[in-house]
Amino acid sequence: MVDLRSVMEKTLAQASPHSREVYGQNPLTAKEVLELANTHVLILGATVKPEGKPHLSPIDLVAVDDSIYLGVDRATARYKNLKHNPAITIMIADGWKRQVIFQGVAHFLDSKSAEATKAFEAEKEKYGWTTDIIAEFVPEKVFTWKGKDSDQ
Repeated sequence: MVDLRSVMEKTLAQASPHSREVYGQNPLTAKEVLELANTHVLILGATVKPEGKPHLSPIDLVAVDDSIYLGVDRATARYKNLKHNPAITIMIADGWKRQVIFQGVAHFLDSKSAEATKAFEAEKEKYGWTTDIIAEFVPEKVFTWKGKDSDQ
């Protein structure tokens, strides 16, 4: 488990002046990021194809015990891409109210592990289904933003 708050603070501290100005104005807390991950909002993931081209698609994402998990099916380009290169960028967008941009890596879990079981249960509760595989997402950069009028 990565300390999300520390990653968020480090990201802002190392950001360009422009990014620090934009994302440092009204950031979400780590708790708000994890809560947002468990809501029904637009969540997109960008992976890298083996030939180096980007691939963007909607993804299943859940947060359990302060960790973030991706649901992945073996028949998808996302699975093939992550097997080749675990790098992924994720955007969670609740319209103009709240947004999160993550950069990090995904590590596939043993589907029979206790960690995967909890993530599958959270996925089933959130979406009504489970995917073939669960991957733990390890954030390396996190930019967040919430509108000043956001009730969250």
